Amino acid sequence: MSPKSKTLQTLLNGLKMTCPQCGKTPLFVRWGEVHKACAECKCELRAREGDCWFFMYITTAFITGLFILVMVLMTPANHDMGRAGLAAGALLTIVLTVPRRKGMAIAIDYLVDSRLENPRHPAQQ
Repeated sequence: MSPKSKTLQTLLNGLKMTCPQCGKTPLFVRWGEVHKACAECKCELRAREGDCWFFMYITTAFITGLFILVMVLMTPANHDMGRAGLAAGALLTIVLTVPRRKGMAIAIDYLVDSRLENPRHPAQQ
């Protein structure tokens, strides 16, 4: 597999919330709780979770920015209902996208780590 297609497959695995290395094991035991390691290829998963805070922070800021943009560009007929709808929409969007964003963050961490001379979490292949 070419490096470009391997990178794309790893990112797709993250988006599908499966192991970034093999794509066979789900990342999560339940909502928000990452498996310790992949049952199939033994890739460390939970250890990578601590390295994804920056990606999670930036994507949350981006989503928040989109809602601020909506707030600036739209004028609701009823301001109180508009505020309540905007707050509910923002909270729901941020909370419901956490697993996919965390899956992508773990996949990106795996990609970065796999390109290091001395990886923090060596591949178990």
